[in-house]
Amino acid sequence: MENKYNKRQFAAGDIVRHFRRETADPKSSDYLYEIIGEGENSETGEPVMVYRALYGTKKLYVRPLDMFMSETDHKKYPEIRQKYRFEKADTQNYTASFTACVTDEGACVDSMIIDYGDIQPDDPDGNTFSVYMSSTVDAGADAGKPYAYYNAAAPIPVASVEKDGSKVIVHFVLAKAPLLTWLKELRNAPAKIHFTIVQNSPFKAHTRDGRDMTIMGSYTCEAESWKDLYNEELSQFTDVQDTVSYQYHRGTVPGLIAYFHGNGEGDLTVMKTHNNAAQILANRGGAVFVNEARRVFGDVHVMAFQAPDMWYHAKKDGLMKICGDEIEEVIRRENIDRDRVWIAGISAGGFMTVRMVLAYPDLFRAAMVTCPALDAANARSRTTDANLTDEELAQLKNSDTAIWLVQGETDSAVDPELCSKRIWKFISENEDVRETHFEGDMGIGSPFTTYETSDGKYRMSLFETSDLTEITGISGEKRPGGKISSAQDYGRTGKYSEVKYNDHWTWVFTFRDIPCSADGTHIFEWAVK
Repeated sequence: MENKYNKRQFAAGDIVRHFRRETADPKSSDYLYEIIGEGENSETGEPVMVYRALYGTKKLYVRPLDMFMSETDHKKYPEIRQKYRFEKADTQNYTASFTACVTDEGACVDSMIIDYGDIQPDDPDGNTFSVYMSSTVDAGADAGKPYAYYNAAAPIPVASVEKDGSKVIVHFVLAKAPLLTWLKELRNAPAKIHFTIVQNSPFKAHTRDGRDMTIMGSYTCEAESWKDLYNEELSQFTDVQDTVSYQYHRGTVPGLIAYFHGNGEGDLTVMKTHNNAAQILANRGGAVFVNEARRVFGDVHVMAFQAPDMWYHAKKDGLMKICGDEIEEVIRRENIDRDRVWIAGISAGGFMTVRMVLAYPDLFRAAMVTCPALDAANARSRTTDANLTDEELAQLKNSDTAIWLVQGETDSAVDPELCSKRIWKFISENEDVRETHFEGDMGIGSPFTTYETSDGKYRMSLFETSDLTEITGISGEKRPGGKISSAQDYGRTGKYSEVKYNDHWTWVFTFRDIPCSADGTHIFEWAVK
């Protein structure tokens, strides 16, 4: 083929121009195409070239390869100078890098950065680039398969484009390109990713010495996983592989927060991925403590543990002692103030948090416990003694640890009556309890009611839910389940709108420091005081 076409070859991703490009506006993308690749007519076996227009509706075209590679008919088009029907466009290859952030829906692609070196871009906009991300499952039964819950054929929506000297920064709508995959094994696991970047139209630029020019480039990116995308928050963590592994942030003040994730973020014994990442990627449970929560706690140390399998095996596998020993090691090594040690957990991690408070009744100043999944313990672990007994829960009042429970009035995953409300029954027994109703965040989020004992040691916030339907609980029981409402600005417009989540996701409110008591104290401030 090299001899037949005078060694002319095109590769997937190459930008080519049709000879009619000479008659088009050079500032447009008319008659520019991206090579998809060579193919074959299934009926005749004839070689073909498949290519996509970079203008208009960006149609896909198929042309016989011989015709595609042929010379321009200069007798028919004497004014055309281009020798061949299609030739590579005068494009330079640029390297793109990407950043990530962690939203309430998990880690996602945040922005793309292209540095043009000595060239100063002038007018790229939200239509200049189309960025596609493929997401491949990298663990479990579906390893190697495209992630079924992500549409890789659609470009990541662009929120805005920023120019910063020689750099173009494309900011994406958030929560559209996730960096985790939900496995058949009911776990979140990091995805294997790949980016394809298409410049849809040229844009004006100038050199530092003032010369005007037009940029029409091709682009590459070597990123393959979340680790290759810079994340300001998660870069503050270090991967610590231990008996129970954890992500560790070394703070600058002598305090410590131990965080325990939900069941979907554990490793799986049968897979042993040792990813030690899902717990800080799936929601803001890790990131919040190195960002927003700093205004209250300060730059404390953070240990975000990952269960080897699930926290429901805590009793059987002795996980309380293992985690306790690892916490004690950090306290000794970093000279942590023992009056400034806190614990937080969600769902299965809320269950583990309660177990840890019982195992170490004098260690934690306060516990922030969200939707503690007590009723799932036996079912998930397939045992009969994983759950906490009434006798154990009654012992919580013997602990020095203050407790704030958070859950929805309904919860489609775990029953509030058997979880937060069950714990509340024991810790509020014989106490004077005050009840206060609050409107939702920004008038958009779910309203809630906080119950608190007169001494403030114990509190529980229950969030209102909507869109109720009958659901089947983990033990086969029928009960209501619904949605919670959260104020989000995923479009990055500065305007917040309602986003509804499954009513199990009340950790969204905890991580935003929304639960509040009658005197106006929010959950983070309460934990410190």
